[in-house]
Amino acid sequence: MKLTVKNYKEATKNIDFKKLPGAAREAHKEFDSFADFYNEDKDIKEMLDNHFKIVEPYLKQNTKRFPELEDRHPLNILDKESGQYKEALKEYREGKKKKATPKKPASKPKTTKRKTAAPKSTTAKQAQRKPIEVDLMPLEIKIIKRYLNFHNKRVSERQVSLLYKVIQKAATEKTIRKSSKYATEIKSIGNDLIKTYKAMDGACKFVVPNSLYSKLKNIVDDYGVTPAVALIKRFINLYGNITKAKAQRLLTTVTNSLKNGKVKKSEKEFEQVKNVQKHLHDYLESDKLLVTNVQLKGLQGIAGLGK
Repeated sequence: MKLTVKNYKEATKNIDFKKLPGAAREAHKEFDSFADFYNEDKDIKEMLDNHFKIVEPYLKQNTKRFPELEDRHPLNILDKESGQYKEALKEYREGKKKKATPKKPASKPKTTKRKTAAPKSTTAKQAQRKPIEVDLMPLEIKIIKRYLNFHNKRVSERQVSLLYKVIQKAATEKTIRKSSKYATEIKSIGNDLIKTYKAMDGACKFVVPNSLYSKLKNIVDDYGVTPAVALIKRFINLYGNITKAKAQRLLTTVTNSLKNGKVKKSEKEFEQVKNVQKHLHDYLESDKLLVTNVQLKGLQGIAGLGK
């Protein structure tokens, strides 16, 4: 399996990183700090790509069909086409069904008292939207979110210097200008990062000043990725790692989003979301996810994942 920024957390959740080299352990701990800027900084991209190559061999050692069962369980070691495997699978599924079947509650004595049914609301429930919705999150908001995520956590010198480096690079390349909407806030963040870095001795508990925290939190809370793009991203992340349960959950979310107006016909990604709905429906019907490379690349382009 090839690791990417998008599948890393799910793919590595069963790996015991204590068995990996020290550099890999450190990069794993700081993954979130790096991942946000994977497409923004060549050095970060190169570092993470090298980290993925180190970790990938360990995926094969930790891939189990049924992670909840022990390594030597028949379902994890037998050939999937063997009769023993099929018998063990049948037994396992029947056992899960028995556990999942709820016990019937004791019957209550019937009463003659009638309850008046509350009138049903005829008003359709409208989905809540963020004040500012974007297809791709601006770099300023990514920086602010990462900075706020340090709050009350123990961080390393590398994490602090990395975020400061991203700010410096953005200023040098004029990705963030003096005229940018949140230039003042980004400058305050940069000043606090350099001040903290100079006072550090390897690591420290990071605390964002109260006045700055409240201001930045209000900014971040106003931003959200357009629901249509968020659904497309979820579908892309599912691709290659899809299961019936995951497909059904996403299909339910997509269907509800189309029904309650969270994704509107007027949005430019409406047809792509409808296509995602069809792909998921077809997969649940046939157990095959038939998405062409052209379709997948088109969805990746919309979601900003085509780099």
